[in-house]
Amino acid sequence: MSAFKRTEIIKHPESRRLGAVDDAWGHWEQPITIQEYGAINKIDISRHSPNYFAITGYSKVLIYNPVIKDVYKTLTKFQDAAFGAKFRKDGQLLCVGTSEGQLKIFDVATKTLLRILRGHSTAARRCDFTPDKTHVVSFSDDKTVRVWDLPSETLLDTFTGHDDYIRCGAAANVSSDLVLSGSYDQTIKLWDRRTNGEAVLTMMHGAPVEDVVILPGDSLVVSAGGNYVKIWDIAGGGRELASLSPHHKTVTCLCIADSGGTVVSGSLDRSAKRINMQNFQVSGSMSFPSSLLSVAVDADSKFLVGGMTDGLVQIFQKRQEYIDGVSVDSSQQAKNKKSHRYLKYTHFTPAPGDIIVDQANNGVELRHDQLLRKYEYSKALDHTLKPFVQRRTPQYAHSVFYELMRRDGLRSTLVGRDERALIPVLAYLHRYLFDTRFSKVLLHVADIVVDLYLPLSVKSNKVEKLFGDLLKKLMSELRLIQALVELESCLETVISSANAGQESSRIEKEIFKKSAQI
Repeated sequence: MSAFKRTEIIKHPESRRLGAVDDAWGHWEQPITIQEYGAINKIDISRHSPNYFAITGYSKVLIYNPVIKDVYKTLTKFQDAAFGAKFRKDGQLLCVGTSEGQLKIFDVATKTLLRILRGHSTAARRCDFTPDKTHVVSFSDDKTVRVWDLPSETLLDTFTGHDDYIRCGAAANVSSDLVLSGSYDQTIKLWDRRTNGEAVLTMMHGAPVEDVVILPGDSLVVSAGGNYVKIWDIAGGGRELASLSPHHKTVTCLCIADSGGTVVSGSLDRSAKRINMQNFQVSGSMSFPSSLLSVAVDADSKFLVGGMTDGLVQIFQKRQEYIDGVSVDSSQQAKNKKSHRYLKYTHFTPAPGDIIVDQANNGVELRHDQLLRKYEYSKALDHTLKPFVQRRTPQYAHSVFYELMRRDGLRSTLVGRDERALIPVLAYLHRYLFDTRFSKVLLHVADIVVDLYLPLSVKSNKVEKLFGDLLKKLMSELRLIQALVELESCLETVISSANAGQESSRIEKEIFKKSAQI
């Protein structure tokens, strides 16, 4: 006799509402707080282990070690204010701007001052290393962008084109010849060292630009200014892709997270927002005790660091869970994890000829499968329609409905139900009838339920109300479909008008014409 075949639970991709908050970004440990004097104008995180944090305060730079959770080194060789400390990609060098207009290059391991680059007449607010690791780009309040040669300590290029302070900028991730700058004249300019010194691209942000970042691949740019965050396509000629307003006060800082999949923005409204770069929607939020001037996320998205106007620095670390002694990210869910502690130190290698029994199908049999095995169809369906079951695992009821259709027992299971047994069926239909995962089967179920019980619904106020709610939902769905059909017709009209009088250049049509002549 063959084994009982269990009900196949049809799996669907997990549906997510666009813009929904991602819970994985919210599981953090209690923050570590550091108090400094003066505003924290820049935080940068090294890409190489142990991922030091460079925290730029008023007149010093703190190198924080996240492993020991303490300050590792302190750089204090500044006459006045320090600005925008930035690690080189290999994590060995650190570049810092000063209020005198100098750039100071430090060795991270020894705190040795290696180079002093002089040339700016006023404060150098930001600096960055180019991808070739031998050049430094600086952005200053003297309205210039300068490129320096690190080995020879000489100035190579000077770009002038902004009409106000340049408070932010970045070097490209791939090309060492491309530099991006943002200014208080409300413009973002892309410079190419291979040209004659003019900006190759200019984008108007519409407010003084506080920060800019270039996403990996050098095709997208994100700018912050006012209470707007804007995304630009520089590969497409600098066109604006999206304009967001995630904050109600000035957005002061940006950083890249999740390898370019998201961008984190910080604002004077004391919050940091995570913006998804696929749909340009806010997908997470974090609150801070004071207004943010700088924010940073490490390469593995395990640390979120915020620097504030009152000198506070808060370091959040993502909460870790441990399964069988192995650290697992809190966003991962360990489902159906089997524990075999008695096999912890057992290592068995099968010999040739041994039969390996597949344990994939040896799990616990579900309750509705036990009832289906006994041909108790109504009890099996009622079990999957319990409120907590249909809320957590709606696919169970859908799979039982499908199995009953396959066995030709759906109508006999639904017929003869009293008010108490009918209400869960109607509640399930009302909730999931237009869910694209289940609608194909549930439309057939709804047709049978309406045929059997609609004439009798007047005898029960609850059943009548559920049928009324189902009708309202159906009419709403029909109106939506009608609106979509009208929109499709309008789009077809616009497209056909745009293509009117234009000859197609597709080579297939030319081939078909030649073959027809032959």
